[in-house]
Amino acid sequence: MEWDPIQCHSPNAGLSPSPWKLLILFWIVHLASVTASCPTIVSRSQWGARSPKSRTPLKTPVPLVIIHHTEGNLCSSLASCSKEVKGIQNYHLDKRGWADIGYNFLIGEDGRVYEGRGWRTMGSHARKVNRISLGFSFLGSFSSTAPNAAALNAAKKLIQCAISRGYLSRSYTLKGHRNVMPTSCPGNALYAIIRMWPSGGPDPPSKNVSLAIPVKYIILHHTSGNRCNSKDACLQRVKHIQKYHMGKKGWPDIGYNFLIGEDGRVYEGRGWHTIGTHTKGWNEKSLGFSFLGTFFYRAPNATALNAAESLIQCAISEGYLSRRYTLKGHRRVSKTDCPWNVLYKTISKWPKFKS
Repeated sequence: MEWDPIQCHSPNAGLSPSPWKLLILFWIVHLASVTASCPTIVSRSQWGARSPKSRTPLKTPVPLVIIHHTEGNLCSSLASCSKEVKGIQNYHLDKRGWADIGYNFLIGEDGRVYEGRGWRTMGSHARKVNRISLGFSFLGSFSSTAPNAAALNAAKKLIQCAISRGYLSRSYTLKGHRNVMPTSCPGNALYAIIRMWPSGGPDPPSKNVSLAIPVKYIILHHTSGNRCNSKDACLQRVKHIQKYHMGKKGWPDIGYNFLIGEDGRVYEGRGWHTIGTHTKGWNEKSLGFSFLGTFFYRAPNATALNAAESLIQCAISEGYLSRRYTLKGHRRVSKTDCPWNVLYKTISKWPKFKS
């Protein structure tokens, strides 16, 4: 299972312990959100993969997921599924002459996902769309019988995992192999099921959901509504905001890239790689950070302000934000009072702020 936690380093050698703690809290929340949505993934080394002959990098996030079945034996244990995956790799390498097993991931009825070419390597599973898709294949033949619940749930989690880790567009399209190639794959029974699955939401205002980084601007907001100073309360607020943005506004996701609570934690919205829907005309060239709460008469507490400043330093050190960035309040680029007076006066004193 691949996971590369981002290590944020401040350019200031004398950084006090408090911002470091805030960064650790941020990544704990981020990592928890990612791992919670990912199934158990059996790595190549764990199932005994042969080395690939070559590899072609896959440009992510991709817009498509292609669902297949292997048309072989069912498997319901780590040992039997590993054996099946090895057999498929041998066939693809030795008989087909491919560089490696064709699929990006394979799904067993043991509820595990088996790493094929993984997230970053282009597959050989659907000739016309290999360059713009991830290929997920159920282990077995599903023309008349559907995969069990464990396999179906693992596949759904794998899709969410791909989104949360930035490998799959939030506005992805789900297709069966038969939709893009002349084949009966993934079998009638499985195809009838995946036809009912959601295929992501509509594209945000930009034609391209990927954010070109590093960006040159940060737009600071407040969410209005209640403040929060505990993890549970802030999670509830973030969920409510997402529900409002998707259900009432009709957006594909929560509008902000990140949200900041008075508990000192940073909550991932669309993240680093995806264009937000927070400031019309600026979404494609900025990161949108929003403080959770209303700040007309009182500024956010020191914990929240420190978290925001640490988040900015993190964005710079990891290459998501230009070192020559400009900081703006939402009200300076849109007809709005956001962020309200006291918060706006506070951020106007920060470095890189421009009215």
